[in-house]
Amino acid sequence: MLAVENVSIHFGYRMKKLFLVLACMAVIAAIVAGCASQPKVFYRAGDENPPDFVAGRVAILLTNVDGFSAKLTGSMPQSSGGQRIISGDLLGRQGALIYQPANAVKGRRARSEGGMFFIWNETDHSGFVLSDPLQAYAPAAATVQPTNVTLNSASAVEEPANGHPCRRIEAVVRSSDGSAARFTIWEAEDAKHFPVRIQSPPGPGAMTLNFSDLRLELPPPQLFGPPDGFVKYETPIALMNELIVRQSALAKRNEVKPSELNPAGGPGVNNWRPGQPQ
Repeated sequence: MLAVENVSIHFGYRMKKLFLVLACMAVIAAIVAGCASQPKVFYRAGDENPPDFVAGRVAILLTNVDGFSAKLTGSMPQSSGGQRIISGDLLGRQGALIYQPANAVKGRRARSEGGMFFIWNETDHSGFVLSDPLQAYAPAAATVQPTNVTLNSASAVEEPANGHPCRRIEAVVRSSDGSAARFTIWEAEDAKHFPVRIQSPPGPGAMTLNFSDLRLELPPPQLFGPPDGFVKYETPIALMNELIVRQSALAKRNEVKPSELNPAGGPGVNNWRPGQPQ
């Protein structure tokens, strides 16, 4: 009997130990799952605006070749002051551009949380803002359009940039509102003078764009329109408001602090604009 009791006690001890291990594993799994469900992409009012190098004065500088694809890195001014670092993929085809920012979310969650991108036709000065999480798009248009470019070739300087032998020259882009913007561009001598680096003058609004992994080839034309099945929103603001609603709901489910949703210190998640659906 004593031997049987010892076996029983030993067995009970092992079961309790196993139960504790399994319980700890369950807690750890829950914590990991909770962390994994936290949103990694934070949308704010204004994120729906195509960047200047897609729909602004810079865009016309990127239309001097029939087709290209490249990795983009650089820095741009942000509305709250200072500079923000940007990176992503840029494609061009006969005056049309696609910019897809690098996604902060990887794997299975990329489709549901990340994926804002832009399509722009510089000839028509219009395009689309698209969202992978919403499987949706909205038409966009520019009120001020670049009209022509003047290159100061007389002051050209031979200077390599981003792995290419280049001519560094000054460019002036004039727009439909009568304004003019100056840029320094590095035209690649071995890539049909594509500008592998673009810089605006120093100052609060300074911008630098660098292009690498450049390929001079025509991307498929079907890429330059909204994908089949995407839902149309009337305006980019309406699309962004829907993203912010979903972001806020996800934050509430996961008890994310408002400061975590808006680490830049700007407006909160429910940053509506007048006249837009809520």
